[in-house]
Amino acid sequence: MTTAPERVLGGAAHDLAALPEAALSRIEATDHLYASRRWLAVEEQVAGVPPLYVWSPGGGFAAAYHFDERSNPWPIARLDLFLEALERPSADVLPCYLLGGRRPGHSRFLVDDGPGRAGALTSLVGTAAEAAADLGAATVAALYCDDSDTDLAAAFQSHGGIRVPSHATYRLDLPGSSLEDWLGSLPRKQRYKELADVRKLDEAGVSYDVRPLTEADVEWIVPLELGLYHKYGNDYRSSEAAGLHRAYLSCIGEDAVLVEARRDGDRVGFASVVRHGTTAFVRQAGFDDEATAGAPVYFGAVFHAVIKWAGEAGVRSLDLSISSGQVKQRRGAAELARSAWIVPLTAAARRTLG
Repeated sequence: MTTAPERVLGGAAHDLAALPEAALSRIEATDHLYASRRWLAVEEQVAGVPPLYVWSPGGGFAAAYHFDERSNPWPIARLDLFLEALERPSADVLPCYLLGGRRPGHSRFLVDDGPGRAGALTSLVGTAAEAAADLGAATVAALYCDDSDTDLAAAFQSHGGIRVPSHATYRLDLPGSSLEDWLGSLPRKQRYKELADVRKLDEAGVSYDVRPLTEADVEWIVPLELGLYHKYGNDYRSSEAAGLHRAYLSCIGEDAVLVEARRDGDRVGFASVVRHGTTAFVRQAGFDDEATAGAPVYFGAVFHAVIKWAGEAGVRSLDLSISSGQVKQRRGAAELARSAWIVPLTAAARRTLG
């Protein structure tokens, strides 16, 4: 692997300790979960191949994650399956390094704002492309880039990047500190629907407990999580799901929160939430379809219970990830447009993507 300072004036390494102080300082100062030191620790724990850490002049930073045909078959992260879902050619794009993270909705690049930002991003992408090529990768990709970031788009274009559509992500900025404040912010028709759902849940004997995740929870939530993936035609390995929850426990601690749904005292579903400062990320979920029949348990867990907890916990914004956009927008969430950028590193990858 090359650090190539003479070519792109940046560097890459598998060990955070090898980063310059400026890059480490940016990681410590970031306000975004997926670029934070503790989330990098999560990714290090679950990665089959050590992450690649890339920096540019002045300390710009991004993490990159290796995927090949043996990787978890998750179409929101593995480039070949991501492209197949878009009905685009996908041959010869693996191995791939996902630059800026591998979690849906967010590709994070820590570079200072200002007149030097465009150059720093261009150097960062170039460094990643050179390092990934040295490691035998066919592509470098960032699957969830902010559509409004023209500097980032220019950085990928300068290295032969190809743009393809991606999934929008959704954010709910809470209008107050209580469930009632949120309900009051909704259009009348939607507010009445939510209040009707509250009544239905109460009549159906559904209750929610919001608390820190524990090791004992992993055994019962993973089958529900996998059931939801399979329901929508997605594969996901049980070992990957369990490993990620256990990484929350060891790296996130009490900021890894579980919404436990019960019906007449029996567990029927869950949602996992990761808190980072005043933002919370609603991540995995799973529900027993038979046990939740006739009751809006999903909406109670992902919206009502989380919003009530957020107000009490001082959380001001909920990251609702990708998919089900209309459902989330009707409940006050904003849509944040995303694009994917792919840099081919081999002739075969260029032919596929060209």
